[in-house]
Amino acid sequence: MILPWIALATVQAAVYTRLSRGSLLDVLGEDFIRTARAKGLSERRVTLQHGVRAALTPVVSQLGIDVGTLLGGVVVVETVFSIGGIGQDSVTAVAQDNLPVILGFVIIAAVFVVVANLIVDLVYAVLDPRVRIT
Repeated sequence: MILPWIALATVQAAVYTRLSRGSLLDVLGEDFIRTARAKGLSERRVTLQHGVRAALTPVVSQLGIDVGTLLGGVVVVETVFSIGGIGQDSVTAVAQDNLPVILGFVIIAAVFVVVANLIVDLVYAVLDPRVRIT
């Protein structure tokens, strides 16, 4: 089970690492970071509490986008590694023209994407105090 996990996680880990690094470098040059340093906070506290929190916004956005991509990747990984699951069932349904199963998979995928985007919007409110949920 470790090879399918590595196949799914490796590509995404590289994307999130680069996005996190770039976002954190941008945030560390902002005025509020300079103000936190001027107040005498330790560099560790400035980076972790102020910098990382502000830098996570684009990472959370990417996570919401990647839910749909991850579902497509699961279909491929389950087929390649012959793991029984919803992905392999959907591929079998497409091969056999089993429309109810195909529609069920599409509906489940759509629900996952909608729920992931809802969670992303809620996490925005936690990470950025300027965002309000009304």
